[in-house]
Amino acid sequence: MKKYLLLLILAVSLVVGACSNTDETTQEKSSETESTEKQEKQTENEKEKTGTQENEEETKNQADLFDIKLNAEKDTIELVQAEGKTVVLAEDMPSEPVKSPNGEKAAYLSPYGWETMSNLYLVDLHDGSQDVLVPFDAEKKPKEVVWEDDQHVLVIIGYPHGTVSVGGNIYRINIETKETEAVTDYGDEIQITDLRIEDGVLYYSGVQYTDENMNEKKDYSNQISLKTE
Repeated sequence: MKKYLLLLILAVSLVVGACSNTDETTQEKSSETESTEKQEKQTENEKEKTGTQENEEETKNQADLFDIKLNAEKDTIELVQAEGKTVVLAEDMPSEPVKSPNGEKAAYLSPYGWETMSNLYLVDLHDGSQDVLVPFDAEKKPKEVVWEDDQHVLVIIGYPHGTVSVGGNIYRINIETKETEAVTDYGDEIQITDLRIEDGVLYYSGVQYTDENMNEKKDYSNQISLKTE
C-alpha cells in the first residue's frame, strides 16, 4: 500500500513540475514576443520620425527658393521673393521659364521669337542670380529648351536667320561645365522646332524639306530613348 502511495505522489509531482515548466516557457515566449513587438514599434516610430524630419527639411528648402514667372502682360520675366516682392530679370519678349526637376534652377530665352537674337539664360533660384548659358552669334542661336535632369538641358540650336532655318538640331548641355554634345545631327533639310520628354523618351518634331530648293516641305517627327542601361 505504501508502495502505491509513493508511486502516486511521484506521478503527481511529475505532472505539477511539467505544468510549471510549461507555464514558464509560455511566459518566456510571451515576454520575448512583447520585446520583439516593442522593438519593431520603436524602429517604425524612428523611421516615421526620420521621414517627417526629411519632409520638413525639404519643405523648408523649397520655401527658401525664389519663384520665377512670365508676366505676359508686360513681357517680362519676374523673380518672386518669399514676401511676394518681384524683381524683373528680363523685359525683352522672353519665353516662359522652365524649372529644373528639383526646382532649384530655371531656364528661359530672351528675346524669344523668329529672327531675334536670343540668349539662353540660367537662373539660380537659391539666390536669384542668372548667367548666359548659351549666347547667340552670327551662325547660331538657342531656340527652345527643356530639362533632361537637374544637371542637363536639351536645347534646339540653329541658324538665326531666314525662312528655311526655322529650327535646328538638339544639343545636350551640362549647366555646370557648359559642356555641349549633339543629340541629333540632321542636315539643313530637317529642321527641329519642338521637343518634349516623357518617361525617359525624347519626342521631337519639325519640318522636312523635300526638294532641292527647299520650297516644298512636310511634317517630321521622331523620338530617342534617353534611358541608360
